[in-house]
Amino acid sequence: MMPCRMRPPFTLILAMAFFTLFAGSAGAEPVVTIESPLLRNASESLQAMLDESIAEFSGQINDLVSETVDKPDFLAGSARAAAQAVLVPSTIHAPAKPYIGLGCAGSFYSPWLNTDVVSNLDDLDVTEDIDAGACVEPLVIRGGLPLNFLMQGLSVAANAGYMNAETGSFGVKSLTAGLSAAYEVFPAKSGAIAWDGLSVTVGGDFARQKLSVTVEANTVTEVIPIDPDGVGPLASFDATVMVDPVIRAGVETTVFSAHAGATTGVTFFRALSLFAGFGATAGWTNTEITIDSKDPISVSGYLGDLIETPGTIGISGTAAERRSAFVSPYIAAGLTLTVGAVDLSIPVSIKPFDSIGTGIFIGVKL
Repeated sequence: MMPCRMRPPFTLILAMAFFTLFAGSAGAEPVVTIESPLLRNASESLQAMLDESIAEFSGQINDLVSETVDKPDFLAGSARAAAQAVLVPSTIHAPAKPYIGLGCAGSFYSPWLNTDVVSNLDDLDVTEDIDAGACVEPLVIRGGLPLNFLMQGLSVAANAGYMNAETGSFGVKSLTAGLSAAYEVFPAKSGAIAWDGLSVTVGGDFARQKLSVTVEANTVTEVIPIDPDGVGPLASFDATVMVDPVIRAGVETTVFSAHAGATTGVTFFRALSLFAGFGATAGWTNTEITIDSKDPISVSGYLGDLIETPGTIGISGTAAERRSAFVSPYIAAGLTLTVGAVDLSIPVSIKPFDSIGTGIFIGVKL
């Protein structure tokens, strides 16, 4: 045999097609990139056979990735959870003085707020779909300013948040922003037990979040028959090709929404305020699953002893995507504890009957 030490003259690029998830879904095509192992002291024909067989081997990778990321229910749940989370800061009853605060918020979605899926997470297979979702806003800055010089009882509030952190196999990256205006239809009263009046609020919110996790999928193995001389006298033999995919999967959600609502409350001894309200929110979401991996190709059998340079298989791109519009009512409640110029607020918002969001914020009245 003539020695063959040249890298194969091409890198195999194969597009994987995914079925449309459901109405409202957008097409997505991740790419599988295969670099075949380089054989030493082997004929060009034997190298070509190995290249061709490994190219066909990509079909199993296609099936594996399809099972791992084909999750229409989870995509929808992530979008609904994100839409709920961005609503949380704006449900806090606006004070009548300038303020600035810091806090965090999060939300959970599941039909009828069923938490069984949480307790069963350890038993879920990577190929299973779940009708649930979650969203976190780990760090949110809030600020507000009365505009009584323009109109008595008018105020504006804004919030923004950012986080980029990884812990072990998990990561979260989020960017949020919101702007709202409130008007006191009925002004607040004073006294030991005082009505806080009635305010109406309108505003808009934006959120972009990416939750990422490292998924160790099932081993993919293919036994490839190799006939070195076709119809010649040399006997054929088998080569076993194996890949242990480690996929970095991310669920990325983008939300644009608007909301309108009314809030009222009662304050006890100028220290504890209980507030409640209701309203509606509408908007647009886009949720997608992205994948990224690059794993070595293991070859055993006779060809395993001839490997000079190991091959790799990589998967990258958007694997599934869902776009949707939504309109939903919500109810809100919470409390604010005030000590001097400092207040602690815990708002809760619920969209009947599938998602809940809450947060905790510490603010200073200026």
